[in-house]
Amino acid sequence: MTHHRHFVFAALALLAWTIPAKGAAPDPDGELAVANLPVATWVAVEARNHADGSTGAAAVLLGTARERGLVWQAVLHAGSFGRVTTVQIDSAALTQRAGTTNVAVTVSLDGGPFQPGAWRVGANGKGLELTGAPAIAFLTGLYGRQELRLAVVRPLSVPFVLTFGVGGAEHGLALLAERGGWAAAPALSEARP
Repeated sequence: MTHHRHFVFAALALLAWTIPAKGAAPDPDGELAVANLPVATWVAVEARNHADGSTGAAAVLLGTARERGLVWQAVLHAGSFGRVTTVQIDSAALTQRAGTTNVAVTVSLDGGPFQPGAWRVGANGKGLELTGAPAIAFLTGLYGRQELRLAVVRPLSVPFVLTFGVGGAEHGLALLAERGGWAAAPALSEARP
């Protein structure tokens, strides 16, 4: 999946370039100040893997990650290449040792109770990922929702909470649904603007 990352980074660069910056000065106590990003801005792009020539789609969504009063930017990116759908969530502060498996991830939608998730630590120890049917089920579960929260509980640590505004997922993920051939997803013509 590393060969698809440059497409996602290009989408992020496009998003960063098109959104006006609204920064805030750091708090006096030294905590990180976070720019005010628009809520639920899905960026979907059609992409081609230059290594093997396969084409597909990718979507990116920005959010926040919080732990012990500190805040970082978080990125949710999904891709459908060659009928394989993947979802990855990254944050600069969410790094594990490669091979780490003792991380519990729970998911909450629209402020509901946290439920266990099927997430695993990425192969390189960075972020969380889902592949195949669990990724499709996760993405289609975002339809009609406004907020996604994931709580990552690592040994001897407080929960690391990632928050994303996911409103408009039907429209934002329509290109992925079409390229990935998801049975449960609406067709492009049925997605709301």
